[in-house]
Amino acid sequence: MRRKKFLIYPHLCDRKGDLSKQWYVELSMRNVKTGELLRKRFEEYAGKSINQFNTDEERRTFATKIIEQLNMKIANGWTIFDPEPGIVYEDQLQNGTSARLFKKLVNSNMNFKYWISRYIVEELQGSFDEKGETLRTYRSRYRVFEAWLEHEKLNKLDVSEIDNGIILRFFTHLKTERKLCSRTYNSYGQLLSDFFKYAMKHGAAYLNPVHDLPKNKTVRDLGAERISQSDMKRLMEIIDEQDAQLGFACRFQYYCGMRPGYEIRWLKTGDINFKRGTIKISSEISKTDRYRDIAVPDVFMKYIIENWHLDVFDANLYVFGNKGMPGKNPYGKNSFRNRFNQIRDKLKLPKYYKFYSFKHTGAVTLAEQGESIINIRDHLGHTSIETTEHYLKRHGFNDSEIIRKKFPEI
Repeated sequence: MRRKKFLIYPHLCDRKGDLSKQWYVELSMRNVKTGELLRKRFEEYAGKSINQFNTDEERRTFATKIIEQLNMKIANGWTIFDPEPGIVYEDQLQNGTSARLFKKLVNSNMNFKYWISRYIVEELQGSFDEKGETLRTYRSRYRVFEAWLEHEKLNKLDVSEIDNGIILRFFTHLKTERKLCSRTYNSYGQLLSDFFKYAMKHGAAYLNPVHDLPKNKTVRDLGAERISQSDMKRLMEIIDEQDAQLGFACRFQYYCGMRPGYEIRWLKTGDINFKRGTIKISSEISKTDRYRDIAVPDVFMKYIIENWHLDVFDANLYVFGNKGMPGKNPYGKNSFRNRFNQIRDKLKLPKYYKFYSFKHTGAVTLAEQGESIINIRDHLGHTSIETTEHYLKRHGFNDSEIIRKKFPEI
């Protein structure tokens, strides 16, 4: 019996040198399950097509690049049948809107979107805490790269065709157009490098293109900063007038040191002990995964009862429901942040005033009133005094009595 070939290596089909016809590189592989020999044509590489060249020499030179790339992929274990038929990975870069429109990611193109979705499912999911904040950050940054590829019309490239030149263009974009600070910029480099290591491991890429990135020394800290007393007064007057629920959430941060993400968003009326004047933060919603009781200042507890009457609501309702009052469903993840930003911008206040700033402002104010570092640590839910000291210093607290009161005159 004649032995059947498993592989016919990639070769140029030049249509007998006729430049008026479509040239292509052909690769054939036999499916070991079905015995069928599958032929596949390749015309593109790095965003260009062999048929866009008008001379015989240009087309042959370009075909050599396609063949070299295919041979390298074959040497690393890739086949034209990868992935197995029937395996479809959900698009892990979808946001809420696109997810409702496009349920699945078609697996016919081994592009970045396919492989990053596979990487997230196989390597990243389950590696982080259940709250998923880190994973959300990673997804967001991978999504930026995918959007840039699409804008540059490179999103249909096989992932192995994403070379160092493409990567350098993307990081130049991050540096000059998005003006990222060095810390965020370097984070993109690490995340993409980790992804391409995974792609190499699975034969989808044969080189890691993330290297020799442009240096970026930009230091730009746009983290939330403490709100000045005069600006706080302006802000709260307008917020209370235009968005009472937002004002309520701001006070929970300021008075109780609660984090605006899970700790406020998932707070239920039953978590508030109106007799003892405390709020229970369970380990499930605490950033540090530790249970704690927060002492509620009397002035704020009075506000909670007299203005919002939370003491008469069902204990299972979320304090910040998505209808503007306690309800069965919490408000959206970015709702308060977006609403705060709109008011801040209308007042032409600094961008470094963020929704999170109310927590920082309350903590520093507490320190300035003479509260002990230990009590502030417990109030904020920090795990160490060193963390609290660094936190207060970062947000403008200086407790040197000698410098303030006893500095010699000149």
